[in-house]
Amino acid sequence: MHQYHDKLFSYCPNYQERVDSIEANKPKHEIPLRKKLFKIVDEKLLPAEFVEACKKWDEADKKWNEAYKKWNEACKKRDEAYKKWNEADKKYLPQLEELHKKICSKDCTWNGKEIVFR
Repeated sequence: MHQYHDKLFSYCPNYQERVDSIEANKPKHEIPLRKKLFKIVDEKLLPAEFVEACKKWDEADKKWNEAYKKWNEACKKRDEAYKKWNEADKKYLPQLEELHKKICSKDCTWNGKEIVFR
């Protein structure tokens, strides 16, 4: 009960972890009241369907957070790879342009920066 400021009841898989989070992340003036109001309620007192929905939400939220972390890692790797590709593109541009001249047809509409569509 009162785990969050905008929900009366919610599932809390680890009470101490949540208390630690309150102490570490909430504004100083909110901490005493949050800790005072935050209570673990015996789930037998709550509607079974509500408890089940809370647990499913918690499981889904954990999976979402894991996926989000992987997404962020993938974005960082992608950004690093793009930076290297862009550097290589600039470094080898004269060679690549010469190769382009040899391979591409005379009616190529590449203007040095992009394909020009007529």
